[in-house]
Amino acid sequence: MSALTATHSVDLQPLHTFGLPARARELRLLANQEDLRAFARMKREGQPFLLLGEGSNTVFTSPLVDATVWKVALKGRQYLGCDGVYHHVRVWAGENWHQTVEWTVAMGWGGLENLALIPGCVGASPVQNIGAYGVELRDRVSAVHAFDLDVQKECIFNLDECEFAYRDSVFKHAAQGRYVITAVDFALPVQWQPVLGYGDVAQRVAELGPLTPMNVLKAVSTIRTQKLPDPAVLGNSGSFFKNPIVDAAQAKALVQQFPNLVNYPADDGLVKLAAGWLIEQCGLKGFVLGGVGVYTKQALILVNLGNGQGAELLQLISHIQAQVQTRFGVLLESEPNLINK
Repeated sequence: MSALTATHSVDLQPLHTFGLPARARELRLLANQEDLRAFARMKREGQPFLLLGEGSNTVFTSPLVDATVWKVALKGRQYLGCDGVYHHVRVWAGENWHQTVEWTVAMGWGGLENLALIPGCVGASPVQNIGAYGVELRDRVSAVHAFDLDVQKECIFNLDECEFAYRDSVFKHAAQGRYVITAVDFALPVQWQPVLGYGDVAQRVAELGPLTPMNVLKAVSTIRTQKLPDPAVLGNSGSFFKNPIVDAAQAKALVQQFPNLVNYPADDGLVKLAAGWLIEQCGLKGFVLGGVGVYTKQALILVNLGNGQGAELLQLISHIQAQVQTRFGVLLESEPNLINK
């Protein structure tokens, strides 16, 4: 018998950080190889299922989820050694992301500190190619371990095979539904180089004293705490919309029309626009629709005001997208995975 927990009529509200009311017919823990094989059998038999980490990138917008929810609980951290250039570290998918960042920095392996306080588990981080303050996950990953549900064996994706892009990866496309991420290998540079070019990170670090990975971690954590609401107090899933990427011609035209447009260079000569700025310019900062709304301190954050419903959130998303597209000609895409079934 597998070491899993199974219940019926499961309350999903405390299992996703946005905290909307939802229930599933069953919950199981994905904690070992036996659980992975059971998960594979369920997929092969065509039974509906959903994989869930810490629920920070999943929002249940339907009050009833007609599926078995598998919660990732694969745990462990391992130092693999140093080749003189990188410290190599393996972390299993169920480990908390921020605690992993704290652990690596405390051990003297800098490199992940700019990604402090991003909610979620390690296994979810490659899916979105999480990023913050000038660093993306792809800058620090050497490989992603996964369980192939079709052939029921472990496999390894190297960096190129992960096909990382802005908030994107192969795990959102060709690999979606076939593979379960079980662990992530990190390559953290021995010769640490701080990344301080975004926001007021450099100023905050200078106020703390020496330029160290720990002080960068503290600075980023302070900034995020001041800007972002605590999900335990005000339900949210972090940045709700991707920063849209446009071509240089469209960006130039927008800057001519809106000289204060916040934008950054992106890959291949493209330009990244600040979604939060676009939303705020539409007068939507602090906007409320029923029990959900736009956060008063940061327009990129949508929040559950305490009694929000999934239908209200979907209406709010559509309203924001329509307003931004009408004014700027840019379509905003949601970052979290919306479960509406």
